[in-house]
Amino acid sequence: MKKIIFFLLISTTVFAQNVDYNKIILPSGVQTDDFAEKLVQIAWRNHPTNEIFRREVNIADIEVNKSKVQWLDLVRFSSNLNEFVLNPGADQLSRSAFYPKYNVNGSISIATFFTIPYNTKQSKERLMITQAQVNAQKLQVRNSVMRAYNNYVLREKIFRIQSQLALDNETSHKLLEQKFKNGEITFETYSASLGAFSQMTLNQLTAERDYKDAKLDLEQLIGMKLEDVR
Repeated sequence: MKKIIFFLLISTTVFAQNVDYNKIILPSGVQTDDFAEKLVQIAWRNHPTNEIFRREVNIADIEVNKSKVQWLDLVRFSSNLNEFVLNPGADQLSRSAFYPKYNVNGSISIATFFTIPYNTKQSKERLMITQAQVNAQKLQVRNSVMRAYNNYVLREKIFRIQSQLALDNETSHKLLEQKFKNGEITFETYSASLGAFSQMTLNQLTAERDYKDAKLDLEQLIGMKLEDVR
């Protein structure tokens, strides 16, 4: 049993793969012919929510750099300017000794040797958290855009099919309508044709609405009209 568990652990370590988040969302400078990938790329660049995540990383990075220079707070430099420093000839009583031009002082707290490294480590951990949040957001953006794009493509195809069916049905209905006027078919046959035509028209309108809504949902994610995507 122990051998089996050991083998599973080794196998998991060997076959585990790190996620390349530059493939989850392509960097802005990378061109692609895949329209869906391009939409994901645009959504990541344009949506305000993603900008918040990116700026959080910048803030966390700044905090790390700030924590690294906290040691400079231990040393202070000051200078004094007075009439005796500016005009040494006026200092006949050697009073400039009580007004030094420069003061250098330092103070060290024992706790500082612990707090500064801990603060730096804490800042680095926060930076890693914000970077992980960005990566998680990349996964979410890709999922949302891909799903919205797939739904858009499906709704577009359904709309085109329904439009063609409605057109064919309209042609057939007009022929039956003319035959009814000529007394060649019964009212029941004409009425059934009219009902089928009305239902087909309703189906087309519904498909058109769903298609337009799917387009709007996708455009909301990418922050621009699909027609403007290059």
